Amino acid sequence: MAHADLEWNENGQPVSTAFDDIYFSTTCGIEETRHVFINGNRLPERFSALNQNECFTLAETGFGTGLNFLCAWACFEKEAPESARLHYISTEKHPLAREDLQQALSIWPELASYSKQLTACYIPAVEGHQHFSLDGGRIKLTLCMGDTLSLLPDLEGQVDAWILDGFSPAKNPEMWQPGLFSAMARKSHLNTTYATFTAARIVRDGLIQAGFSVEKGSGFGLKREMINGKLIHKPDDQTIRPLWYQGTTQPSSGMDEKTRSAIIVGGGLAGCNTARALAERGWKITLLEQHNALAMEASGNPQGILYTKLSANQTPLSRFIAQGYLYSISLLNTYARQQPDLWQQSGVIQLAINEKVRTRHLELARHFPEDFLSFLSREELSERAGIPLEHEGIYFPHAGWVDPANFCKALAKHDNINVVANARLQSLKKDENGWTLTLQSEDNIQTMQSRDVIITCAKASTQLPPLSYIPLKNIRGQITEISSTDKSSLLKTTVCGKGYAAPAIKGRHTIGATFDFQSDSAEVLEKDHEQNLSMQETCAPEIYKALGGAQAHILGGRASFRCTTPDYMPAVGAIVDQACFQEDFAMLRKNMKHRFTQPPKYLKGLYINAGHGSRGLITAPLCGELLAAQMNGECSPVTSDLLDHLNPTRFLVRAMSRNKT
Repeated sequence: MAHADLEWNENGQPVSTAFDDIYFSTTCGIEETRHVFINGNRLPERFSALNQNECFTLAETGFGTGLNFLCAWACFEKEAPESARLHYISTEKHPLAREDLQQALSIWPELASYSKQLTACYIPAVEGHQHFSLDGGRIKLTLCMGDTLSLLPDLEGQVDAWILDGFSPAKNPEMWQPGLFSAMARKSHLNTTYATFTAARIVRDGLIQAGFSVEKGSGFGLKREMINGKLIHKPDDQTIRPLWYQGTTQPSSGMDEKTRSAIIVGGGLAGCNTARALAERGWKITLLEQHNALAMEASGNPQGILYTKLSANQTPLSRFIAQGYLYSISLLNTYARQQPDLWQQSGVIQLAINEKVRTRHLELARHFPEDFLSFLSREELSERAGIPLEHEGIYFPHAGWVDPANFCKALAKHDNINVVANARLQSLKKDENGWTLTLQSEDNIQTMQSRDVIITCAKASTQLPPLSYIPLKNIRGQITEISSTDKSSLLKTTVCGKGYAAPAIKGRHTIGATFDFQSDSAEVLEKDHEQNLSMQETCAPEIYKALGGAQAHILGGRASFRCTTPDYMPAVGAIVDQACFQEDFAMLRKNMKHRFTQPPKYLKGLYINAGHGSRGLITAPLCGELLAAQMNGECSPVTSDLLDHLNPTRFLVRAMSRNKT
């Protein structure tokens, strides 16, 4: 994607050179937004009528300068109940560069407190969805970068109101097509409203044909008319997704305000992020951890790296990683404002250690914008690292290293989250009231009961019979902690080759990490320390020397298990009843194209968020957010096809299509 090409008029307002059109009224952009979109959708009265913890979903075509979003945010803050939430979804094919966005929004100092938060997390020109959590989780922003007509069909969920914006139909006829209005209708419920600045015939006819009412009103400024209305005829369901993946996005059994609670099993990154996402939505969460503190398993390494292995081919895994990476950065920066030592945004270097890797890096540099990643020479990378490097490669300026354990603690620090340590899950049984959990706590056996349970305890998840069909596997990894030297202390950024080396913290570096597919031992091994040092010697010899080489002072290490899946996508979502699924969808064994008529039966109130492998810092926060959205019946922060690739049911479907149990 390319940034929008702008000119600035005599009033300091942006004008698109590609469309030869203004972004907002030259009279007063704020007043235009309030007149056309805020009042046209009756947002003040609808926001004030929201229930506690209720979410209102507002979708827009054409994010532009973000003015409509900021005005909607300001209106929501003024009118909505304190615990209500706003999810704002917007498409944009030609995003502004961050500098242009800041300049455009500087015109309105009354919005400065909102625009500051927006520009802090804004990384444009990365194709696909970008999800951000603002104002302590009360405001969710999902930017859908790309062509509106291609993006809207992949939106999962229903919208409450539409801001139908963008350049005028005369300037941008490609957007104002029948496909736009039909997509809006399919993503709306009866009485979903819309408002738009244009009363062009093509727009009125398209909306009416799609099932919306059309009412004319006075336009803003020099514009004589505008239109608004609501959906009055729901279109026939035209879903093309496989039926076996449907039915996951629905309000949970615990949606009653007084019983809005859940138990989460597992206090690592997946569990803590899920707990926080639900807690911010008003849920009372009991977070069970089998050890005496959070993040004692794979989430407990002293330094975790925001490492992204991407593909220029836009595979589902690569798209998901890119979106998760951006969300994690935004989230970490939010927490770091109160806890600066939570993470260091010092950048990450990935070395092109051979020609195959170099070719892939060059493809990535052509596909992504420079403010996301860039391909740099050996000399340029050496300057950023602070220590001479032997290879060229790619540099991620917004990445860095995280203290995972403290991140988990920060996530769990919420009035709605109760952490119960030393509680090991022994069994999980379904009953008429929900789920009964049998726990071993030190020498005691106790039971807990909940209508909603989320399992996030990695490989141990599959020891529970309802989840046994999910093929989670452990991969042992060991990190090495090494005492810093005067030379190694010069390392300013994490350098990744075959292994990685992180900058020193409190006099020690973390290097790693081994991959052992066979061992199930948690013992720290000397040979693995040697392997970690050997990887540095091979790929980053100057770092190896700076650490002390063969005489490096090893302070200790840590062995843990990455839990992953065969396709390296996490397993996230509601759990189907395996026996019923295998019976109801038995024809999958013979014909994948068979037309089924009913969605699968789910084990009501049972969910999973596991299988993040070595990418937990990148994928667990976004997965916690999307699972919370599913459990609340909200629009998903990721596209429908990515939800299918994350759905744990995919493993049953694949096994049955191969005629396996």
